[in-house]
Order: sequence, then structure tokens, then C-alpha cells
Amino acid sequence: MRRKRPLDRSTKIVRDASLIVIASEDKYAVRQYFDFFQSTRIQFKVLETEDGKSAPEHILARLNEYQSEFDIGEGDELWFVSDSDHWIRPGHIKNLVGVVRECGRKNIQVALSNPCFELWLLLHFADFPPETELTCREVEKRIRKAIGHYEKTKIFNLPIDQNNVHLAVKRSTNNHSASNEIPDRPQTAVHRIIQSLLERRMISVG
Repeated sequence: MRRKRPLDRSTKIVRDASLIVIASEDKYAVRQYFDFFQSTRIQFKVLETEDGKSAPEHILARLNEYQSEFDIGEGDELWFVSDSDHWIRPGHIKNLVGVVRECGRKNIQVALSNPCFELWLLLHFADFPPETELTCREVEKRIRKAIGHYEKTKIFNLPIDQNNVHLAVKRSTNNHSASNEIPDRPQTAVHRIIQSLLERRMISVG
């Protein structure tokens, strides 16, 4: 028998709040990023990587385990979030394609970033890079150039506010190809997780 959804009742969350469950390749950045958002109607739950198990099949396994353990309510969402820089290379792309297809069969939504989640963070502070190829190291350098600092394990130090989240959504949307879920050029789909919630004023920053 599945357990009730693990909503954190220590916050001012309403009884019928929706739960956004995000399984991530990352150990720190994704969880800390979604901690910026406040809401009484939405709660983010990030299932980050542990013990180095960051491959696509491990990310999906965490979502599968969550689904088997907890009830999924109406309005709840499950998201598979991963970088694609390593996983779209020869020898790995077949595995990623298979996982993305399984997500589709299980009604799990997918948000991949090429090269990495840091591209989404960069878009809060700078325009979309013009290059057709980028490494994660190059993206991190651009973040440091834009704001003067960046530590992957300390996302909570970034000067993220309501305004630059809206800017990031706009920049990401304008450079996103919905027809190619596995991106072969720089883009990120993280905006899809929060765009409608922002537009409906269901979440805020600060």
C-alpha cells in the first residue's frame, strides 16, 4: 500500500497543494536552485544523486521507486532532469534515448540541458550564448564573468530573484527546440518546470 505524499507540513502549504518531484543527475545544484521558490500551493521535491549513481537509468529508477512508495495526486508532476553533454556521446546516446522513451510511456516529463544545468543558471544573468557548442566548464566561466563568482555546491549564494528567473525563462524559451527532446546543441528545458507556475503566480522567489 502506497504512503501519503510527503508534503512538508512545517511550511504554510495548503492541503491540496501539488507536488513537483524532480529526479536529478546532480547532487547539489538542482535541489538548491528549487529551494529558492516559495509557495503555499506547490512544493518541490528533488531526488538528487547519491553514491555517484548519476546515469540516466539511475535517475529514472529514483522516480520509479518514488511512484511505487507514494501516492501521486492530481496535479502532481514527475520530472527527469539531466545534463546531456556526456550522455549524447557515442556509446551512451542509445541508453539516454531508451530512458527518455520510457519516461514518455510512464508520463514522466523530461528536462535535459546541453551541455549542463549550469546553462540554465547562466541565463538568469546573461543572454543565451551564440556558440553552437559549449562545455560545462565554459558555461561556468561565463557565470563567474557575469556575477563574479560561482561554486557548484553553493547555488544558494547566487543572486537569484523574481526578475532574473523571468529573464531566464524568456531566454531559454526563445532558444529551445521542442521538436528535439534530446538536444544536439546548447539549450535547456528547465524552464518548462517553472514557466506555467510563474505565469499563474503559483510560485515566487524571495
